[in-house]
Amino acid sequence: MSVFRIIGILLLLALPMGCSQCNNGKEADQAPSISEIEGVDGDNEPTSPQGVVSFELTEEDKAKAKQAPEGMVFIKGGCFTMGNDNAQADEKYEHEVCLEDFYMDRYEMTQARWEKVMGFNPSKNNKADQPVEQVNYHDIQQFIEKSGGACRLPTEAEWEYAARGHAKTRYFWGNVMDGAYAWFEDNSDKTTHPVGQKKPNQFGLHDMMGNVWEWVEDWYSPYYVGSKETNPTGPKEGENKVIRGGSFNSSAGALRITNRTWLNPKNRVFSKVATYGGSVDEMFNFIGFRCAKSIIAPPTETSPITTTEKDKPAEG
Repeated sequence: MSVFRIIGILLLLALPMGCSQCNNGKEADQAPSISEIEGVDGDNEPTSPQGVVSFELTEEDKAKAKQAPEGMVFIKGGCFTMGNDNAQADEKYEHEVCLEDFYMDRYEMTQARWEKVMGFNPSKNNKADQPVEQVNYHDIQQFIEKSGGACRLPTEAEWEYAARGHAKTRYFWGNVMDGAYAWFEDNSDKTTHPVGQKKPNQFGLHDMMGNVWEWVEDWYSPYYVGSKETNPTGPKEGENKVIRGGSFNSSAGALRITNRTWLNPKNRVFSKVATYGGSVDEMFNFIGFRCAKSIIAPPTETSPITTTEKDKPAEG
């Protein structure tokens, strides 16, 4: 066998190895997937079908639902896993939370409703049926005071529970973004929209994800404390309050149920990098809220006190 023929055979044998190394290098240079960016293993995600799955209420719960204040829906309490160990650091740690029944506004607070109580409209997108925005935590406290007990901010746990609607997926409708349920950067045309135009979740709540961010009552903590909590109210004090839900200019990833950010209660717009996937621009961030209301059980009826033979005074 000639030397040239031997060299040719060796070159042919070496080609597959070289191509394999080229493919490996190409794979290493590829951009990470959305699952990798968000810290979620796509193969381990629940395979639940897309869409909202309704649930039945007991007769007692239906009675409570009928008694809901105007504009509110009944949120049947229960236990759920709050947080997300596979996303941002401040969404840790997953822990069990149990909540009592409560009511929550079906829609985000509208500009018309705000102006009726407060006498002015601070919103940049000034339209009566759109959510009020550019309001800070202290503005909302004034609204609550003037509402005479008809409104309070939901706790962070109440907000996440209500937004989840018993779903265990990334969004309350599934694991893949669906514009039928939320206004976000891909379908909003860079503006807020009238409340209630998107499909509701399992509790009948609209716009829990997208449109405008929503203030909640809790002080912000960079992680959750406690393995199991009942009706948690967050840290006793802090510098910033929690904001939830994303807005019309948020990415699909930022609209996942467990995503959270924070803002000083004096601020009306973001002034820092606070959301996942990009910087936050003061000019394009809109923050509103929705009301919650506790359900106070009626006092139990007690029978009138009766005098027994034993308690009667002895006859002299």
